[in-house]
Amino acid sequence: MSSDWPTGGTARMLALVTGLVDDLEAAAHLPGLDTIGAQPADCRRMVLCGMGGSAIAGDLVQPLLDASGIQLVVRRDYGLPAWTTAEDLVIAVSYSGNTEETLAGLAEARERGCRIVSITSGGELEALALGADGFPRVKLPTGLPPRAALGHGLGALLHVLHRLGAIADPAQEIAAAADELRARTSACLAPWTHERYAEPVPATSDVIPVAALAELLTDRIPVLYTAGAEAHAVGVRWKAQLNENSKIPALVVAFPELDHNDLVGWDLSESLRERFVLVILESGVTDSRDRIRRDATAKLLANEFSSIHRIVATGDSALARVLSLVQYGDYLSCHIAHRRAVDPMPVERIENLKSILSRGGNP
Repeated sequence: MSSDWPTGGTARMLALVTGLVDDLEAAAHLPGLDTIGAQPADCRRMVLCGMGGSAIAGDLVQPLLDASGIQLVVRRDYGLPAWTTAEDLVIAVSYSGNTEETLAGLAEARERGCRIVSITSGGELEALALGADGFPRVKLPTGLPPRAALGHGLGALLHVLHRLGAIADPAQEIAAAADELRARTSACLAPWTHERYAEPVPATSDVIPVAALAELLTDRIPVLYTAGAEAHAVGVRWKAQLNENSKIPALVVAFPELDHNDLVGWDLSESLRERFVLVILESGVTDSRDRIRRDATAKLLANEFSSIHRIVATGDSALARVLSLVQYGDYLSCHIAHRRAVDPMPVERIENLKSILSRGGNP
């Protein structure tokens, strides 16, 4: 692959990926945060209504909520869970403000008398929030692909959860995560930064540079196994970024569930095995049984994939570890797009589907 800096859509997406750190830090000053007040002490359940890049922040913050006793459920569908009552809080998140599933959840939340907080850049969601019967709204910057607004959206959600009393002030966690990501950026951009990586890449590796993994995944299908609670949401993020930026399919399955089904599904012919690469994402795995299970699974599948690789989170805090994996996957998607000569910016099929839905399903 050429070490010349990419141009066009890949350069634009790379700039957005690199900007995640600055966006995360800047989120502390987003308009509307000062309108969020603490929840009543007896509120222990929250529902985040969102889809795609707007919903992933809710998944990524789960490890930070583990010790809080507060349940945050991410709703990727129309409406609300049947158990939702007026005592529960609903966080409506839509970057565009026009996501129909999120708006349907919001409408149901208003019918049930739920307390509501919104995070958006505009659209109908903002109009409803600012209306006569409105609710708090945190304003995100406009003009971004939703998947590239993660820094703003995740930062906004962290600060909202803090103001609601669900988590401690995230300032220290954000600062530590920012330091971790900035220390890794140059390596993630290699060889465009002229840092070298070892070649050839071994069939099984625990440490593989982003560009080297991109080379292996070009014209192959990644299978993502996630190990540890911190890694599960990251696998979903990786899949979405590979789909939208790299324009390739990807599979994602979580330990330990995969050992009860997926493990026996890889029994392909030799020619088909060459089409798949297994990537194990690891973060926050501390239980010895988890480690034994993960290592044994990799050994049992050693001959079923063209290669197997582990990507292990770095950082001293949960947020830093989660975002170290997110960063790797975001850059990986850009490297693959560059190698495949595809533009990571447009998502034409999604736009076409929205157009069809707006016409009531008529082609």
